[in-house]
Amino acid sequence: MNKTTKKDEDDFGIPTETANKIALRQRSKSGLDFRKYTKQIWLAGLGAFSRAEEEGNKLFDSLVKVGEELESKTTEIADQTVEKVSEKAKESVVDTKDKVEKLIDHSVHHSLNRIGLVTVKDIQHLENLILQLHSKVDALILENEQLKAKIEKK
Repeated sequence: MNKTTKKDEDDFGIPTETANKIALRQRSKSGLDFRKYTKQIWLAGLGAFSRAEEEGNKLFDSLVKVGEELESKTTEIADQTVEKVSEKAKESVVDTKDKVEKLIDHSVHHSLNRIGLVTVKDIQHLENLILQLHSKVDALILENEQLKAKIEKK
């Protein structure tokens, strides 16, 4: 049996030699734990980098797709707007052209009438009047012949 003295025991009453072995095991265990945790941290970092790369590519692809959709929508809207504006501009040009033509026709007609020249419209109007008179004369001739025939029968 070993008799231990105060010098050979630690504060808890454990022999110094045993305490030293326990401390040595704990130090080597904490060294292993430190290496283990360091390796786990390193692996976690690699995993995070890999995931960020994968997710980053997916996110990038997703953003490109959204951008393409937005571009096509805005291009469609812009094209429709340009088309509407050009249609309105064409209508406006046609309306303005018609108004200018009418003003010019009226001015020319008025000027020709002032100097006594006959226009195509005047001739067409006279032709219509002549045709109306011709049909009235034909109707009167027919009526006159019918009256003659009645008188001769009596």
